[in-house]
Amino acid sequence: MVLGGGGDGGRYGSVGESEGPVTDTQHCAAGTSRSGTSRSGTSSSASSVVDESDHCHMNHDVYQRQPLLANHDPYINTNGVIKDGVSGGFYDNSSSTSNGMVKIPIPAPHREAPRFPKEKFKTFLAFLFLLSNWIFTTASLALTHEKVPDYKPLPDVTLDAITVQEWGLNVSEIIIIISVYLCVMVIIFHKHRWILFRRIFLMMGLLYFYRSITMYVTVLPVANPNYYCSPKANYTGPLLVAKRVIQLLSGFGLSINGQHTFCGDYIYSGHTVCLVLAYLVVREYTPRRWWLLHWCFALLAVTGVVMVLIARGHYTVDCLIGYYITTRIFYTYHTLANNAVLKESGSNNFFERLWWYPLFSRFERNVQGVVPRHYESPLPWPRRWSSKNPQRTS
Repeated sequence: MVLGGGGDGGRYGSVGESEGPVTDTQHCAAGTSRSGTSRSGTSSSASSVVDESDHCHMNHDVYQRQPLLANHDPYINTNGVIKDGVSGGFYDNSSSTSNGMVKIPIPAPHREAPRFPKEKFKTFLAFLFLLSNWIFTTASLALTHEKVPDYKPLPDVTLDAITVQEWGLNVSEIIIIISVYLCVMVIIFHKHRWILFRRIFLMMGLLYFYRSITMYVTVLPVANPNYYCSPKANYTGPLLVAKRVIQLLSGFGLSINGQHTFCGDYIYSGHTVCLVLAYLVVREYTPRRWWLLHWCFALLAVTGVVMVLIARGHYTVDCLIGYYITTRIFYTYHTLANNAVLKESGSNNFFERLWWYPLFSRFERNVQGVVPRHYESPLPWPRRWSSKNPQRTS
């Protein structure tokens, strides 16, 4: 049985049909026998005998080195690759041209797109978490107001070097209102607005919770002696605390509307928290090409903090702690949210030891991946305009 191919032959010349290799072998055998009987001949005849012997060995090598598969198959090119245009499925072994070859179709890998469910009920729960801690903070201030010491402001490297500007506090709170409203508009037009609101509610709830503790455990004297503080009641009852909480909530915790007349909420600065968090949210969830908007929010944050200081609305340490704790919570939360491995429990996941980690895990368990910077109209119309940017580095 001959394993060789067709009449075109291989690399070293043509090899015929089944009779070809046998004839060459017989010829080599005959030549060898003849050479054995003519060893007494001339040197030229000896040379011809050597050439014939080498030729026989070459033909033998050529015969052994023929490809096992013919290269004239119409379905295969010269490189052994299946040609285009051949229908999928398996080749028929009975076909005279298939030579028993099989084509196995390999489908393209299927990659499921990450899911970003709205989960509006979870967002509502996050809002309740924020509201409860906001009420808890105002109740803490209502109690702290009774503990404010009646002596001069503490030494402060910044406050001692500037002249008090009473109007600075109003300017700072106007900047806060502008920053918060613009930040809310950015979130509303974001495609995954429910996830963003849920995250902000949870982070703000944590910041208010920590602030309610720090302002109560360490009470500082009033930084600005000219700031009006309501008279102390010298007692703390549930009715008094509830009345003060309602008054503070009605003014959204701002002094510009005249409702914030209670003192002692210094460590740490709520003004700094709002300004810094608004900048961080806009910086994280808007495309990088919106750098002008990022710089505007950064400028608003810095200006608002400076205005608080020149008005002696806070000590310098209040603003520094407010900046630090806001950025740490924001960075920690988003590091956990953007890395799937940190959402899983394990002995090496030290973030799991955070007391609020179970709350985070419940809110973020169904968010698969980094939230993209996609924008659309919050209304059913018009939906034609949209700003989609799947690459978060743009």
